[in-house]
Amino acid sequence: MNNTIRSFFPVLSSSNYLNTAYVGPMSTELFDFRNKLEKEYLKDADSLKIDSSKRINEYRETISEFVGSSQENTFFNSNFSTAFRIILDFIPKNSRVLSLKNDYNSLVDGINERDFLVDYISITSDFEIIIKKQLEKKKYDVLALSVVQFLSGLKVDFSILKEIRNKHPDLIIIGDATQFMGSDFFNFNDSPFDVIVGSGYKWMMAGFGNAYLSVSSKFLNLTSSNSQKIYDKFYAGHINLLGAASLDFAIKFLQKNNYNQLISYKNKLGSYLKDELKKLNLLDPIIERRKNHSSIFVIRGDQKLYNKLRSYGIKCSLKISGIRISVHFYNIESEVDNLIEVLKKLN
Repeated sequence: MNNTIRSFFPVLSSSNYLNTAYVGPMSTELFDFRNKLEKEYLKDADSLKIDSSKRINEYRETISEFVGSSQENTFFNSNFSTAFRIILDFIPKNSRVLSLKNDYNSLVDGINERDFLVDYISITSDFEIIIKKQLEKKKYDVLALSVVQFLSGLKVDFSILKEIRNKHPDLIIIGDATQFMGSDFFNFNDSPFDVIVGSGYKWMMAGFGNAYLSVSSKFLNLTSSNSQKIYDKFYAGHINLLGAASLDFAIKFLQKNNYNQLISYKNKLGSYLKDELKKLNLLDPIIERRKNHSSIFVIRGDQKLYNKLRSYGIKCSLKISGIRISVHFYNIESEVDNLIEVLKKLN
């Protein structure tokens, strides 16, 4: 790992930061950029807003290039929850929706708030196969799920989703990419998704107040909508320019620092962490059985263990499923080793 990357994140010098799944740390470069933008606002007041439309279109171009979608069908918003609800409003009432039990709260709540006919399936080690079988039993209009599950780190199998999309061409597949984008390789136009939406404050490390959304032409056709209608909904009021600019900057930061190389390194580190946790018999069997996994892991543990880990300077999250640990490209093997040694000492 390039030490230059680590030097951009001060939190790494004061803790063993294994909590990107909760919030991505801010880089010193993003901090300086945001300060510069705020100073521009402080000194000139109206200059930021005067050319806001031009700026937003430039940011949309950056986002679309990063996720592999068209600029016309890519949009900026302030957070996943808002963006997801806006796009759900384009789906007709009484549509049949299939989703997952215990998926991300804002995803489930957004679906339940609308007049959809909803079925939920349990998250198991082979939940994609169960989805396929359920789609054979009943016709659905929408499949909505997280690309990576926030409670377990399970990552959906794209190859099976592509099979589903090919077999059910009128099915709209929506993915919450908040726990995925910025942590793995992705190209929207080559993916099984018709809608991808997510916040940028976790794995993209873009700070708070930004989210992105891309839709396919298939989604527009099936919902009798168009890019202009979505644009009008997304930009109906004033825009969080600082949040949008931060997302644009964060993406360029990743690209400038050889994103592909960073992700390849991160994936290897994630595999190393998984192997070490398996040796301690702390992983859920569901996670152990999956060949492809994200960089989020949940280990058996309670409030007491969580408090002890924090006392050792290990930053993680306590969830109903256990203690959640996540690694990104700024983490190093010695930090994984430190976690494992502490766990051995405490168990």
